[in-house]
Amino acid sequence: APSEASMSRAKAPPRIKGPYSERGGTRFRIRICDAAGRRDLYFPTRKEALSAIKEATRQLPPTSEGRSLGNLINAYIEDKVQQGTCHPRTAEEHRRRLCDWFGDLLEADMGKLTALRAVGLYEQLVQTPTSRTGQPPSVATQRFYLKLAKALCRWAVNKGYFRENPFAGIRPVGRPNRGKKQLRFDEAERFITTSFQLFDERQDVMALAAVTALLLGCRASEVLQVRVRDLDCGGTRLWIAARDSDYRGKTTNAARDPDIPEVLRPRLLKLTLDQAPDAYLFGLSSTGKPKRRQLLHSTVRRLCMTAGVPVVCPHSLRGVWATAGVRSGALSHAVAAALGHGSFAITAKHYVQPGALEGARTQQLVQMMDLGAAKSPSQPLSPSAEQLLASLPPETLARLMELAGRTLEQKG
Repeated sequence: APSEASMSRAKAPPRIKGPYSERGGTRFRIRICDAAGRRDLYFPTRKEALSAIKEATRQLPPTSEGRSLGNLINAYIEDKVQQGTCHPRTAEEHRRRLCDWFGDLLEADMGKLTALRAVGLYEQLVQTPTSRTGQPPSVATQRFYLKLAKALCRWAVNKGYFRENPFAGIRPVGRPNRGKKQLRFDEAERFITTSFQLFDERQDVMALAAVTALLLGCRASEVLQVRVRDLDCGGTRLWIAARDSDYRGKTTNAARDPDIPEVLRPRLLKLTLDQAPDAYLFGLSSTGKPKRRQLLHSTVRRLCMTAGVPVVCPHSLRGVWATAGVRSGALSHAVAAALGHGSFAITAKHYVQPGALEGARTQQLVQMMDLGAAKSPSQPLSPSAEQLLASLPPETLARLMELAGRTLEQKG
């Protein structure tokens, strides 16, 4: 069992003492006291001892004395931005979320954030209705807040502010829904028609931004950050999250340049008239800053109600695009790349409607294996072959497609 002396050293904050003059001023000693114990260092001059104290102080973990939880959050956010691990706009959003959740504790000393209090905070989050919906936050929202808190305290542990993460033992409750409600294809068509009509008749720029998000599979922030110069090649291509812009996208895979559908080109080109190359394509807010994605949320809601279709969010428009791409037989990696994903697993998990992936794989495999080669072009393929393939597990279908691809390569 540890001794009382060692336990008291572990609880005490690290200290550096000295310099102490010894042997008639011929050497100088400093003492470092931390969780590992005491150790003395010796130097021939006082100047060298002071320099050593300064360096040792810089390397010791910081103390939490007098630091409020609000200051801790600010230091964490600033460090994330300085390290380049988080976009400044995203970092500010994380700061706001954490401050909203911790509320009255922001002015309290961070040492009061114990594991027991962390459990209480999470229980309060799960049970308290929000002002916007009148219902407790969704499971996905609860998990997002908990993820932010765990990351904050994990950083604080690494910095020496906490000895352990107070949120580490909290397990999220509930099961989150995967994906978002999507429009059917007929509903998406009415949504597009309504958006184009509002732009053509009333110059509703945000309506055009919404339909751009749907037709190109873009995130809300990506659409609103597009510059005039990003509309390239005579309006046939659009640079999304361009590497030379001040907006870097959600991930490193966000940079892409999709083809613009012909129906969208003249309308986007109309927005560029008399605009500077660096001007935002869809304009600025009344404050002179880029429009916030919340404005696109409200616009999509308005368009859905006008078109008489179920109300969805801008992010679900990406799901419509992904499902349409998969059903058209597009290669999985091409669909993922067009959405700015590093892996098709993300696309399939969160964006593609259930059943679309298996159906597309079946059709693609039927074509690759040339099951209908003996039939005339006007005759439909044998339903038994398609039913058999459709009944196979996804892993088996993927393996058959791989084998069929190799066979075609050998024949070629």
